[in-house]
Amino acid sequence: MSINPVLPGTGPLRSPNGLSQAVVVMLGVVIAADLFSLVVGFDLHSAWGSLLSGSYDEAPDDSYERAESLYGVTGVMQILTLVACAVVFVIWFHRVRGNAQTFAPDAHSKGPSWAVWGWIVPILSLWYPRRVALDIWTASAPEPHLALARRASSGLINLWWALWLVSRAYGNLASRLYEDAEDGAAIQQALVVLMSSDVLDIVAAVAAILVVRRITARQNEKVNGPALPAGGQQTGTPGSSLPGELR
Repeated sequence: MSINPVLPGTGPLRSPNGLSQAVVVMLGVVIAADLFSLVVGFDLHSAWGSLLSGSYDEAPDDSYERAESLYGVTGVMQILTLVACAVVFVIWFHRVRGNAQTFAPDAHSKGPSWAVWGWIVPILSLWYPRRVALDIWTASAPEPHLALARRASSGLINLWWALWLVSRAYGNLASRLYEDAEDGAAIQQALVVLMSSDVLDIVAAVAAILVVRRITARQNEKVNGPALPAGGQQTGTPGSSLPGELR
């Protein structure tokens, strides 16, 4: 299917740069919260080991209670940082979807509103955001009609989405295991699963950072042409060929 790179009059272009930086910062905060949870999780795991073996050098109840209380705090921190990051991410996602509509109106299988609702509607949230992201990726390419024939180049989107789904499902499973654990050994095992879910969250967040940075870069290159090498000359399509500027 042939797609014109730009159709005039389809809407203003808006810069995703500031929002992308905010998303990257928030994803960094999410990673920091996961790392903190890992450290505290190791401490709680060790506290349970000492409690079960009776090898505490101090009052065991106090040490265990401090570790468990702090681990609960890390859980709240993770939820709050994830929610805050999700809000900023969806705002950025909607912004780049709007730009993509201007770049290539015919490249989209879902309407612009699904850039928001796709994350909210149950069941559909399992695949709609990925579909919207793929369309944004395609529309933001220098030549959208070529990108449609080269889906392999969107592997980063697929990797990010797979990591997101797996991390959410695995995290929910880990939380249930921890809540249902009734003895020290079971709690230690659940903590190992929870800590591994933190690692998976970190990997998923890194993939999200790559997606945000790459889509933002593609949209900037779409308008301004590719970044010039040192001492090089402009080789891409100049931004003046588009019906607007990223602002």
